[in-house]
Amino acid sequence: MGPKTKFSKEQIIDAAFEIASTEGIDKITMRKIAERMGSSVAPIYVNFKNTDELMEALIEKIISISQQLFIEESQGDPFLDMGRASLRFAKEYSVLFRDLILKNNDYMQEYDEKMVPELIKEMQKDPELEGFTADELKTILLKMKVFQLGLSVMAANGLLPKEYAMQDLMDILSSAANDVIQSARLSKKGSRRVSGSLKKRKRY
Repeated sequence: MGPKTKFSKEQIIDAAFEIASTEGIDKITMRKIAERMGSSVAPIYVNFKNTDELMEALIEKIISISQQLFIEESQGDPFLDMGRASLRFAKEYSVLFRDLILKNNDYMQEYDEKMVPELIKEMQKDPELEGFTADELKTILLKMKVFQLGLSVMAANGLLPKEYAMQDLMDILSSAANDVIQSARLSKKGSRRVSGSLKKRKRY
């Protein structure tokens, strides 16, 4: 009897990622991963207790890839950096992107829980966003995310006009970001005026 084949956790996660990025996350099974690696399921269960533990590791890998894309696209503008990274992910991993965004699952919540705090930190470094609280930045991020995800979904599904180059999409994102920020500033000023007026009334 020959020696048992050994696989590292990384190799197993990579095999799961290949399945997820070509067939979809819901197509992942221990048996299918084993088949892709040319093995039985035994080495997988040596590294992972169950499918849930493996899926958690897979989401960690997806988040790591997203963070790497964000770093590669980083030019000092959080919204555009986020947009470029999202569009790249949507184009390079279209099946995976559609799974995360368009299907009802818990994976996106896990993704957001780890990515949003990092994005808020980046936004706090931007001079254009100076003066906003963390909660206000979170609201601004959500508004931009709605627009950015819509654009990315169109990219993942091939719905954008063919003549639109990446720079055209960046210009659209930049314009939308400026609109959202200006709207937030006007809303903040309006709130301050209302608050000031109420304080004056209380004095009399």
